[in-house]
Amino acid sequence: MDDERRIDPQHKQTRAVLRLVGPVTLGVGLVFVAVGLVSFFGSFGSFEPPRYFWCAIVGLPMMGIGIGLCKLAYLAQISRYVMGEMAPVQKDTFNVVAHGVRPGVEALARAFRKGFTPTAGETDADQGSRCPQCDAPRDGSARFCGRCGAEFARKVVCASCGRGNPSDHHFCGQCGERLG
Repeated sequence: MDDERRIDPQHKQTRAVLRLVGPVTLGVGLVFVAVGLVSFFGSFGSFEPPRYFWCAIVGLPMMGIGIGLCKLAYLAQISRYVMGEMAPVQKDTFNVVAHGVRPGVEALARAFRKGFTPTAGETDADQGSRCPQCDAPRDGSARFCGRCGAEFARKVVCASCGRGNPSDHHFCGQCGERLG
């Protein structure tokens, strides 16, 4: 009902006029077209020209105008119907996309919450002490997270500087020495 109060007061009157004039114009145009076509096809058996063919020429634009007025008169109902059909599909699409990007957004949020550099007193080894998927604390030398089951990345310790590096790295990220 709030929408009805925000609409121009003359809107209801205009809509009522369009809902009356549109179908009437369309009907009159349809009658004119029918009379013109009957006259046209009726003249095929005789040698006389069609007397009322002009009615079809007048009726076709009237039908177009009537259809346009009907479209304006019922546009709100048509739009509501279309949106009612589309909204559930759009909601489902959004939820599927949101579910797909959720891990990335959560990882980004953890990065912002945790910070991008180690805090005072935190070492590189401390940074790997939480699950990268759910941010649960890592239990010592566990290979899998106890909360979500994600596998922890294995670390290769550099013989030169002692820094832990991911197992797929060939060189140390701290000193550049060849690993393994």
